[in-house]
Amino acid sequence: MASKHSSSILDLSFAMDCTGSMGSYIKSATDNIRSIVDEIVSKEMTNIRLALVEYRDHPPQDTTFVTRVHNFTDKVQEMKAWLEQCSAQGGGDTPEAVADALHDILKLSWRSEATKICVLISDAPPHGLKQCDDSFPDGCPLGHDPLKIAREMAEKNITLYVVGVEPPILPYREFFMALAHITGGQYVPMMNANLLAQMIIAGVREEISLDRVMNSSRKDIIKVIQKATSDGVDDQETAKRLQSVFISKKIQVNRMKNEAGVPSKEAEECYAKCADMADMQSKYKKTEPTSTTHVAAMDYGLQEEENVTVDQAKRILQKAKNWEIPTSQEGHQTERKSFTTSHRSRRSGDTQRDHSTPCKYGSSCYDHTDYHRTKYYHPEGDKQQGMRTNQQTSCKYGSTCHDHTDHHREKYSHPESDKKEKTQNIQHTPCKYGSGCRDRSEYHRDKYYHA
Repeated sequence: MASKHSSSILDLSFAMDCTGSMGSYIKSATDNIRSIVDEIVSKEMTNIRLALVEYRDHPPQDTTFVTRVHNFTDKVQEMKAWLEQCSAQGGGDTPEAVADALHDILKLSWRSEATKICVLISDAPPHGLKQCDDSFPDGCPLGHDPLKIAREMAEKNITLYVVGVEPPILPYREFFMALAHITGGQYVPMMNANLLAQMIIAGVREEISLDRVMNSSRKDIIKVIQKATSDGVDDQETAKRLQSVFISKKIQVNRMKNEAGVPSKEAEECYAKCADMADMQSKYKKTEPTSTTHVAAMDYGLQEEENVTVDQAKRILQKAKNWEIPTSQEGHQTERKSFTTSHRSRRSGDTQRDHSTPCKYGSSCYDHTDYHRTKYYHPEGDKQQGMRTNQQTSCKYGSTCHDHTDHHREKYSHPESDKKEKTQNIQHTPCKYGSGCRDRSEYHRDKYYHA
């Protein structure tokens, strides 16, 4: 039987390319946003909030805006008004400000207990993927890296769905497949904007059902991953084992039809493992745009109450890699580690840190598990193990920075905001929305006064 909850909490955001070629998709989202929400709420009994990030490009390619951010609202009419204000124009060179949009998505006021989904709708790559026809061949001018951001999204349990508008997106399809795969999400090829609503409804309902299974079957998932790690098997075999457990327990989920969006082996095993865009650029080979996805394959209908597929089990596994789970060790010791099939459990006797091997990611490494930090040396990052790292580098955003992740706050200093880290900031500035403000994030409430 499928795992049933009486209600769900959903934070659904959209990153919308608003350059000249995207008019039909903006119109489709605007026309259907109410029916999308009504369908999800009626079927899943969901408490839903919506957010929108519009993006174009950096000047001089586009002088209107890079991104425009509309934080979460529970009012469908407000979301519709934002979409109605969108217009498809500009763009300049081929790449667009994809990295900036994802960066802004990451900083939205997500609810910790919600199913978190971002739908990126795009027909162009980010800057820095390939140097041809790119005004910023070294990547985003502000230094945002979409691969690193995707990993931060995964850490926050934000699932990325990429709607790839074909045929323009074809040369970059495997990049976007890799980006979605990192978060446990899906790449969805699309040629007909009229199918956007069907895809969003089906994708959201699938994610809600997978989220419920991950919550209700957490112990079973952990056991499978532990055994797979011990046996040294790869992700494909681990996913098959997970699927067998789900089937044996008669666990069923919803599934969106998306056969054409299954990530390629290259996307999963090569591109998704690139450290950053510089690494990606050196390895990426454009997908030859010899053909688009067959129209018949673009059916995004929902299949309800079905057995978990291997692809779904693989996505569950990808998400579970960000779990922190206690693992018993010899001598009744316990360590906390993130389970990945690429790491091996260390014995309890290996207590001393041996930094003979440098980590390839250096001080920018996001793996803070005891196992990884014991095995690999991290310049700067390991100098003050067990302590807060000296903040010798100032964050360029200063006290206005929205990045409150432990990694970022340990690495960069933030004038003023860090001085009052454990106390409420003095509210010098009144919020322009006053008592009607819907932004309940701690950051916003600390910064602005609400009459």
